[in-house]
Amino acid sequence: MREFLSVDRFANKVRLLRDTFKGTFLLVEGSSDKNFYERFIDKLACQVVIISGKPSSKQCVINTLEILEKSNFQGVLAIVDADFDRLKSLVSSSPNLLYTDTHDLETMLIQSPALDKVLAEFGSEEKIAQFKRDVRLTLCEIGISVGYLLWISQSDGLNLTFECITFSKFIDEQTLQINERQMIQEVKNKRLFIK
Repeated sequence: MREFLSVDRFANKVRLLRDTFKGTFLLVEGSSDKNFYERFIDKLACQVVIISGKPSSKQCVINTLEILEKSNFQGVLAIVDADFDRLKSLVSSSPNLLYTDTHDLETMLIQSPALDKVLAEFGSEEKIAQFKRDVRLTLCEIGISVGYLLWISQSDGLNLTFECITFSKFIDEQTLQINERQMIQEVKNKRLFIK
């Protein structure tokens, strides 16, 4: 019941903001999304609003948007991570709900020129040259294993937690090779620890 109260509160917050702001409201899942998307909007015409809560921030964003749309609230748009929604055929038909092009914002960044800038800023040219593999492809290969385990967990209702896993316990820092058995063990250990 509390999750519905918080969603109603978010919808009411946006309605109250309309009194002082006549532009468009962009609903996002969290502060990192707000920081990212604010770079691409005209702040005089659009205000980013963070929506977060349970069962998930994404679901809160979608539910808040639905409440506002049902009341014919004009000038609202939401962006959420696609996650596995396309695989589950759960994509919303609302024209005001946008999904990331890939799984989430982080995977979009891997595909963008932003990764090159991060590598140039924080990476060692010498180490990158010695790596001899495509960094993007390597990151995607590692992510596939983690993504499959996450997909299985969600599909089969395993409720595994991926928060606070220690990647260095299953990814070799020199070769960036993933040990899938150690990955599974790390995720299982987190589940046992959290219970």
